Amino acid sequence: MFKSNNLTTTESISLSKEITKIGVQDTPLVSLLLEKGRTEKANGTVHTWRERVLDDTQDISVPEGNESVTFYQSGRAELSNVLEIFQKGVSISGTSNAINVQGQGNIFSAEVADRLTELKVNLEKAVTKGVKNDGSTAPFIRKMQGLEGWADPANMITGATSGQITEDEVKATVKKLWDQGLPTGEYFGLVNADMKEQIDALYKDKYNYIAQQNVFGLVVDTIRTNYGNLNLILSRHASADRLTVFDPNYLSLAFLRDARFEPLAKVGDSVRGHVVAEGTLKVASKKAVAVYTLKA
Repeated sequence: MFKSNNLTTTESISLSKEITKIGVQDTPLVSLLLEKGRTEKANGTVHTWRERVLDDTQDISVPEGNESVTFYQSGRAELSNVLEIFQKGVSISGTSNAINVQGQGNIFSAEVADRLTELKVNLEKAVTKGVKNDGSTAPFIRKMQGLEGWADPANMITGATSGQITEDEVKATVKKLWDQGLPTGEYFGLVNADMKEQIDALYKDKYNYIAQQNVFGLVVDTIRTNYGNLNLILSRHASADRLTVFDPNYLSLAFLRDARFEPLAKVGDSVRGHVVAEGTLKVASKKAVAVYTLKA
């Protein structure tokens, strides 16, 4: 709960719990990762990790008593993403801060809650389709690489028919993750409204298209395929021409500074502060992301 007596202290107040619960409908990807506890600590402006790729040697059979042992090791490609800073300021007059509006409570607290929701929406946009920029040139703003740009080249499909997705193409996109040997078989797909309408039409009146409401408060349609379940999530921030399928167990949000409120110095008869967060998207393996793109 946002309380004004907390917001006017000289210390920053963590809002990491609040940001998990707000704006779920408009921030499905961030909400999914937060709800699943898929977060970790970053320690710099660039977050770096090693991708684990299992050896795929086809034949490891040996004769009895074999003394010539062959040694293997997992691939450890270095991956990284840039941390992006999100900030929203709040400033109201001393008079407004003293007013307690019926049904709303303290105005400053309400403004902070609204700015936190807006910050989460901006985080969602960046995590979904941000374009990487290390901030080394003017205006020196760091930008993360969003999920849509993380797919392994082998996991990318372009539609065969202009402006129209087919059922076979939906299954082929899911199969890309199965071909990569991902063990879970439970995948999520971010899709914008126009493509979602097309997919709905494909599965209209079919028994294998199931609506469920038990995924972090959203209605999710599930397509059951031979290669795993695809849980479709409607996102207004996904590209209109793309379906991005991923395994959430390979994704996480890495924060140098989790969402927090920090008071700013008082200037005259005003009360000021800002909500700020600094983080990025970590994709443990590019093989856990597949992207279908409509043919233009």
